[in-house]
Amino acid sequence: MYYFGDPNYYVNPYYHVNPYQPTEMYDPYAQHYFDEPFDYSMRQVDLGTRWEVEEGGWRGVWTRRGNSNVFDGRWTRQGATPITAVLRMTVQDNFVCISRRNSSDGNNCQYVGRVVGNRVTGTNVCDRGGGSWSATIQRGPQAPDLGRRWEVQEGAWRAVWTRRGNSNNFDGRWTRQGATPITAVLTMEQDGNNVRIRRRNSSDGNNCQYTGRIQGRNASGSFTCDQGGGQWTANIRG
Repeated sequence: MYYFGDPNYYVNPYYHVNPYQPTEMYDPYAQHYFDEPFDYSMRQVDLGTRWEVEEGGWRGVWTRRGNSNVFDGRWTRQGATPITAVLRMTVQDNFVCISRRNSSDGNNCQYVGRVVGNRVTGTNVCDRGGGSWSATIQRGPQAPDLGRRWEVQEGAWRAVWTRRGNSNNFDGRWTRQGATPITAVLTMEQDGNNVRIRRRNSSDGNNCQYTGRIQGRNASGSFTCDQGGGQWTANIRG
């Protein structure tokens, strides 16, 4: 045994901190769960800005709050209601322990995993169920969230662009009074806040190229088509 002054106090030399055991119980009334600043001991692993997660049939996106160890998570699966939750991470060496709380489906979880490069693999246990999970850590500048639905104005035309899952592909539908509705497939490419959008398979045969900039939950720019072009604006929802 090792003593520290007080002969009644000792440390078991065979005891080591278990990175899979949360070091602090979750208190839903403790605001610091959501606001705790970045812990310097966590600099062993760069937590990045965004985690793209797979859990069985669910896909999640965990977006970091600034430089903190708190993330906002959103999970989707085809045919299921999306789930949101708040995640708090603690790290020891390259092991990570993650508490998922305030889950919109009421199913809170505890994750453990191992970080190797930008990949994380591990297991989780939830109030209901559990299993294996994996993630890819995005460490570059954080690009704006593309949301679920874009409500677009192009001159006299109004459009709704609906996202396919978590991909960068959208299904678009344009309407104008007295005109036949138009449908097309859009593919978005982001470079920071700048966005390029290809419109293809247009039902009117008029394919287009959009460029613009996302600011908050709005986007605007210009577009050119096989026939015509102009300015566009959008509100991003979801």
